Amino acid sequence: MNKLYTAQEVADKLKIKKTTVYELIKRGELQSSKIGKQLRISDAQLEQYLHGSDADPSASSILHLPDTQPESSVLKRDYLLYSNGLILSGQTSAALELLCGLMAVHPNGMPVLQSHMNTYNGLYALYFNKAHIAAASISPEVLPHLVPGMSLAVIYLYEYFMGFYVREGNPKEIRTFHDLTRADIILANREKGSTRRIYLDSQLKENHISPLDISGYRHELVSDLSTAAAIINGKADAAIGEEYISRQSDCLDFLPLTKIPMFLAMDADALEKPGFSAIVDIVRSEDFKFGLHSQTGYDISRTGEILYL
Repeated sequence: MNKLYTAQEVADKLKIKKTTVYELIKRGELQSSKIGKQLRISDAQLEQYLHGSDADPSASSILHLPDTQPESSVLKRDYLLYSNGLILSGQTSAALELLCGLMAVHPNGMPVLQSHMNTYNGLYALYFNKAHIAAASISPEVLPHLVPGMSLAVIYLYEYFMGFYVREGNPKEIRTFHDLTRADIILANREKGSTRRIYLDSQLKENHISPLDISGYRHELVSDLSTAAAIINGKADAAIGEEYISRQSDCLDFLPLTKIPMFLAMDADALEKPGFSAIVDIVRSEDFKFGLHSQTGYDISRTGEILYL
C-alpha cells in the first residue's frame, strides 16, 4: 500500500521545517493530495520529489503533475499584448515575493505575472519579448553576449554567497571541484541554464575536469531546496547553492566559493515607463532593503544601483 504522510512527517523525514514543506507544495516541486480537508503526501510523490529528473516518466499520469498553463507561451503572449501588467521571469525567491507584494500597494504599481524561469531562460525570454524583466544572477559583463543588440538597464537587488552544500561536519572533506571526481562522491546537480549549473560548468572547464568523471552530474534537480534535500537524505554528497537555503537545516554545512549579484535586467528604454519606474522606487526604498536583509541576510550594499549595458 502507498503510505501517506502529513506535512509534519515529511518535514521530519527531510529534516526541514514544516513551512518549507508547504512552500515546496506551493511551488509545485512536491506533489500532494487532499483527503477531505487534510493534505497528504504519498510515498510515490515523495520519491518523485527526491529523485527529480531520474524518476520514472510514466509516473506523471499517476502523480497528477501541476497544470503548467501559467508558463505557456500563449498566456504569456496574451498577457504581454493585452494587459497593463508586467511579466517578470525568475525563480521563486524571498526578494521577488517581497518586490511583488510592495508592487501591489505602490501608487504607480502594476500587476506582476511571475514566469518561473532560471537565469538563462529568463534572459532568453527577455530577448524575444516574452518577458518585460528578467531576474538573473550572473556577472553583468556576460549579459551583452546573452542578449546581443539590446540596450539594458540592470538594477542590483542584492549580492550573496554561492558555494558547496555538504553534510554537517563535512565528513567526506569536500573542498574543491576536483573532489567531485572522487569515486565516493555523488553530486546533486542543477538544471542547464541555472546560475549554479553555469558556474559549475565554467569551473569544470577552468580546472580541466570532465563532467563524465563526476557521479550524479547528469541527474538534474530544479531548486536549491531539492539539492539540499538530496544531501540530507543521503542521495548525494555535494551540491552548489546559495547560503540562505543551507541555513534552513541543521544537517547541512555551507562552504563558500564565490560572491555573485542578483539583479533585474530590462530594456533601458522602458525604465521611465509606468510600472518600471515603480520597480526602481521599490528596490531603492528602505522598506525593501530592510525587509530583504532581515529575511535573508543578503548583502544590500549595492541594492538599487543601476548599470547601463
